[in-house]
Amino acid sequence: MNKYVLILGILLTAMLGGCSSDSHDASGEPHASPAKVTVASAERVAESAQEEFMGTVTARNRANLEPKIQARVDRILVSLGSRVRQGDVLAELDSRDLEARVQQARAVFEQASQDLTRFENLLSQQAATQQEYDGMKARQSVAKAGLVEAETALSYARIVAPFSGKVTSKMIDVGDLAVPGRPLFTLEEEATLRFVTTLPESRLGRITAGDSLAILVSNMSAPVRGRVEELSPSADPITHTFAVKVSLPSDPGIRPGQFGRLLLPTEGDETIFIPRSALVQRGQLDLVYVVTPDHKAMLRLVLIGRQYPDRLEILSGLRENEKVVISDQRDLSDGDLVEEKP
Repeated sequence: MNKYVLILGILLTAMLGGCSSDSHDASGEPHASPAKVTVASAERVAESAQEEFMGTVTARNRANLEPKIQARVDRILVSLGSRVRQGDVLAELDSRDLEARVQQARAVFEQASQDLTRFENLLSQQAATQQEYDGMKARQSVAKAGLVEAETALSYARIVAPFSGKVTSKMIDVGDLAVPGRPLFTLEEEATLRFVTTLPESRLGRITAGDSLAILVSNMSAPVRGRVEELSPSADPITHTFAVKVSLPSDPGIRPGQFGRLLLPTEGDETIFIPRSALVQRGQLDLVYVVTPDHKAMLRLVLIGRQYPDRLEILSGLRENEKVVISDQRDLSDGDLVEEKP
C-alpha cells in the first residue's frame, strides 16, 4: 500500500511539475502578477437521499383463460385490445358432440321422470312395492345428475370473460385445437393498477401497509403517489427479498406492463460538495485548485463520490470552507498567485 502511494505521489509531482513549467518565466519563477479567477467554497450539505427499486405496473386482476375441454375453435368474437364486460363471450368451440350428449342425457332424464310418475301411481294403488318405487326414484336422480353434467360440459364450449377488462393477449385462431392447460386469451382489468416490486430483506420494517410512496413510471416526467396495499411479512429464504404491491392512481399515461421505480426515502448524510466546474483532470487523476491563505492556487488530488450535473461530492481531499478555483484553470499552474474576481 505504501509503495502504491509513493508511486502515485511521484507521478503526481511529475505531472504537476510539467504543468507548472509552462506558466513560469525564463528564470523559473512564477508569474509576478496574480491571475484573476472565480472561486467557490467547499460546502458541507445534508443530503436527503432516496433509494430506487425497479418494478412493473400490473393489473389488479389478470387472468389467462384456458379451455376446460379439448375441441376445435369454431368462432372468435374478440381481437387483441378488445374491451369486454364480465360474462361476454370471447370464443366458441365446436360443441356438436356435447350438444348430442345433452340431448341424450335429457331423453334419459325425461324417460326416468315418466317412469317415476308411473310408479308413484302404482304405489298409491299398491300395485308396486316401496322398494321398486325407491329404485325408480334413484334412477331418476342419476338421470338428472347426468343431464346437469352434460349441460355443464356444453357450457365449457363458450369462453367467457370472468371480469370486465381488455384482451391483452390472443393465442388462438379459428380452426386451432383448444387444449386444457394451454391459454387462449389473457384478460387484464383496466380500472385499477398497481406497482409490484421486491425489496431487500434489510428494508423490512422501513415501510408498512398504508404508507404513501412515490413511483416513477417510465414515460412520466414526475413521480406519482401510491399507497402500499400488500406487504409480505417475511422475506424469501432464497432471494432474501420480500414482495411489495402499491396501488396506483387512475392516470391515462399508466398502463400494465410498464417499467417503473419505487423511490424509497432514506436518511441523508452530511458530505462536502463543490461546483462541477472546479474539477481539473490530468489523465486518470481528479484534481482541484485550492486557494491557500497566501493566495496561491495549489493542485490537490481529490476522491469523487456522487456526480450531479452542477456539483460533485468529495469523499476525501478537501475540508469544509476551503476555497477552490472554478474558472480559468487552463491558464493556471501549481503555485501561481491568484486574485478573486469581484
